[in-house]
Amino acid sequence: MKLCKMGVFFLLVMSIFFGAAQGTSSYAKPITLETIIVTAPKEEGGEKSIESKTLKIHKVVDLAEVLSGEMVEATMVRKGAYGNEVAIRGFGQSNLRVLIDDGLLEGACGSRKDPSLSHINMLTVDRIEVRQGPFDVTKAGALGGSINVISRKPQKEFTGEIIVKGGSFDFLSGGFYLTGGTDKIQGLIGYNYSESDQYEDGDGNKLWSFAPAGRPFNADGRDMKAFEKQDAWGKLQLTPTENQTILLSHTYGDAEDIMAPRVGMDMESEETYLSRADYIITGLGAFSNSLTISLYQNRVEHNPYDKYRDIVGGPLFHRHNEVDSTITGTKIENEQSTNLAVFTYGIDMYKRDWEGDIYRDDTGAIFDEELIPDVDTYNYGVYVKADKYIDKWSLGLGLRYDRFETEANEDLKQSLAAGINTNKNTDDLPSGYLYAKYYLAENAHIFGGIGRSVRTPTSVERYLQSPSPNFHGNPDLDPTKNTEFDIGFQTTGKRFGFRIKAFYSDLDDYIYQQGKQTADSHQTWTNIDTHLYGADVRVTLDIISDFSVDAGAAYQRGRKDSQPEMNNDRDLAQVPPLKTRLALHYDRSDLFAILEWIHSEDAEDVDIDAGEQMLDGWDVLNFRAGYDYRQLTFNVGVENIFDECYAVANSYEWDVVGGEGATPAIVYEPGRFLYATISHRF
Repeated sequence: MKLCKMGVFFLLVMSIFFGAAQGTSSYAKPITLETIIVTAPKEEGGEKSIESKTLKIHKVVDLAEVLSGEMVEATMVRKGAYGNEVAIRGFGQSNLRVLIDDGLLEGACGSRKDPSLSHINMLTVDRIEVRQGPFDVTKAGALGGSINVISRKPQKEFTGEIIVKGGSFDFLSGGFYLTGGTDKIQGLIGYNYSESDQYEDGDGNKLWSFAPAGRPFNADGRDMKAFEKQDAWGKLQLTPTENQTILLSHTYGDAEDIMAPRVGMDMESEETYLSRADYIITGLGAFSNSLTISLYQNRVEHNPYDKYRDIVGGPLFHRHNEVDSTITGTKIENEQSTNLAVFTYGIDMYKRDWEGDIYRDDTGAIFDEELIPDVDTYNYGVYVKADKYIDKWSLGLGLRYDRFETEANEDLKQSLAAGINTNKNTDDLPSGYLYAKYYLAENAHIFGGIGRSVRTPTSVERYLQSPSPNFHGNPDLDPTKNTEFDIGFQTTGKRFGFRIKAFYSDLDDYIYQQGKQTADSHQTWTNIDTHLYGADVRVTLDIISDFSVDAGAAYQRGRKDSQPEMNNDRDLAQVPPLKTRLALHYDRSDLFAILEWIHSEDAEDVDIDAGEQMLDGWDVLNFRAGYDYRQLTFNVGVENIFDECYAVANSYEWDVVGGEGATPAIVYEPGRFLYATISHRF
C-alpha cells in the first residue's frame, strides 16, 4: 500500500500544480460539482435535488453515511468506519433494493458486513435515485423502495478531476477520473484509494472497543487500520449513429483489513467486479421512443477472518471464510408514446450464485459443511407501466409478475434436525401500483397511491447451515408482501417550499428472526404479519440575501400483528425514532456554507426480545463549507462539533458465523471529525 500512498501524494502535488497553472490564464467559470438527485415516487411530484457539491463535501467514502446525512427519512446502521447500511422509512437490508445502473447489487456476507452500497466508489457516481414505497414495477424485489446509483458516463469533451481528502484519525483518500473522445468513441477511466485508522467516539473509545464480549480484539487488532480500499474503473462508449449508443463498463474494487467490530469477524480481503454492457437505440418511430438492452454481472469475493480476535468460549482455533456471490442479469425495456398514454414495458431476469464455507486456520480443513450451500437463485420478471396526463390530473398504473426459483445444491444438514428439508422453492409473485396527482394550482398539488410489492427470502434466510446445530435457515419461508398507501401535499413558492407525506404499510409474511431460549429450540427465520406507518415533512425558506433554511422531520413506527416464537414484544425491530434536521445554508456561485443540527429522539420502541437495545436520543451539530477558485475547489468541514458520544441506530440482524446467532454489538459514532478536500477539474 506504500505505492498507493505515494500515488495520493502525487495527486495532491498535481492538483496544486494545475491550480497554479490555471491561475496564469483568464478567469474561468466557477466550478459546480455534480448534484445528487433523489427521485421520490411520482406521487410526490417528481424529483427533489440535494444541493450540488454533496459527493465532494462529505468526509468519508461511504454512500450510506451520505444518504443518512442528507435525507431525514434515512437512517444508518453503523458497522464500522466503512461499509455501513442505510434504511429508508424503516425499510432496510433486503427490504430495500440497491442497484447500480439498474443492475441488482448485493454483498456476499451472510451477516451483511459488506452492504451493497459499500461496493460503489463515490467518484464513479453521477447521481443517486431513491424511490420510496412500492411504486416502481421496473425493479424486482423492491419491497419498501430502491436506491439506484447512476454512474458517470464518458463524454466527448476532454475533462477530468483530481481530488484529495484528508481528515481526523489519519483518514486519507485520493483519486481521479479522465474522460474524452470523438463523435464516435468516448472513454472514461478512474482510480481512487482510501484508508483510515480507527476513530474514537465522543468519550474516547476506539473502534476496537465495541466488539462483542465473545470476540474482543487482540493486541494486533487494537492497532490495525480501520480499512484500506482502492477502486479502478473504465468505460467505453460507442455512438455509431446519432440514435445508437453502445456502453461497456467494468469496475474493480479491492479492500483489505476492514474492521467489523459489530460482529465476530473482520474482512481480510474483499474484491468486487462490476461489469455491464448497454445498447440503446432511440427514434424508432411509433414503435419506440427508446429501446434499451442491458447485460450485467456483479461479483463479490468476500473473505472474513478472526485472526485479530481473542477466542472466548470456543472454538479453540481461528477461522476464515471464503464466500462468493455472483449476480448475472439482463433487461430489455422499451418506452412508447401513444395517444392513450406513455407506456414503459420490459422483461428482466437474473441469476445469483451464492456459496460460502468456514475453514480452520490451524489445519485448513472445512469447519461448517456448507455454510451457504451453493444456492442458485433465478428471477424472471415482466412488467408494464402507463403514465397519463388529463387536465389537472397525472395518473399512473404499473403491473409486474415475477417467477422466483431457489435451489440449494448441497445438503441442508441442520435443517433436517428441524424436520425441514426443502432444497428447492418456487414462488409466483404479482405486484403493481396505482397513483394519482391532482394540481390545485400551478405550484401546488396533492398526491396519493396504493401499491403492492414483494421481496423473496434470501439464500441465508432459507438455507443457512451454521456450525451450530440449532441455528439454520428456514426453507419453508414465504415471500413478504407489502400493501402500502401513500398520501401527501406539496407546494412551492418564490421563496419557500413545503412538502408533507404519510404512508401505511401492511406487511404479510414479513421475514423476521426467531430467537432461541431453550437448549433444544431452534434459531431461524420465520414469517409474521406486521404493519409500519409514518410521515415526514420538509420546509425550505429563502430568508435574506444568499441565506436559506432547510428543515425536516421524519417519524415511523412498526408493530407486530403476530409474534415469532419466544418473542412477546409487539415493537417491530429496526424502526428508528423521530429524526429532525435543521440546516442554515449560505450559497453563492463560488462559496457555500452549511451549518446543520440533527436530532434524534430516544429509541424506546425497540424489540427487546429480539436483542435490540434502548438508545438515548442525541443531538449533533455539523459544519461544511466550500470555495471555488478558478479550476480549484476547496472544501472543509467539522462533523460532531461538540464531540458528542452517541449511537445512531440498532440492528438486530444476527452474526451468522458468530455462533448461535450472536446478538450484534452497538457501534457508536465518531467523535469530532475535521476534514478538508482539494480538487482540480479541467
